[in-house]
Amino acid sequence: MALANHPIKGLYFMVAGSPQSLVVMIVTYMGNLRVSLGAEEGFIDSPKLKSCIENAFEMILDAASATPSSTNFLNGHRASFGP
Repeated sequence: MALANHPIKGLYFMVAGSPQSLVVMIVTYMGNLRVSLGAEEGFIDSPKLKSCIENAFEMILDAASATPSSTNFLNGHRASFGP
């Protein structure tokens, strides 16, 4: 894919000029998840937000990669399936 004769890997969709102090856009497109954040200058501690998002995505990846088991992690009891 190219834009103005410059190769690009993908697009991030974002609403510009909105009156909100923080905008989060989440889009799935062509099998990829795209997350875009926009914030008013000085509204967010950017390094802290980046760290929190990276940690959250690592936790999601770890959970999604875990081997399925019959343990219900919410209360430590075995999950029962069916009637």
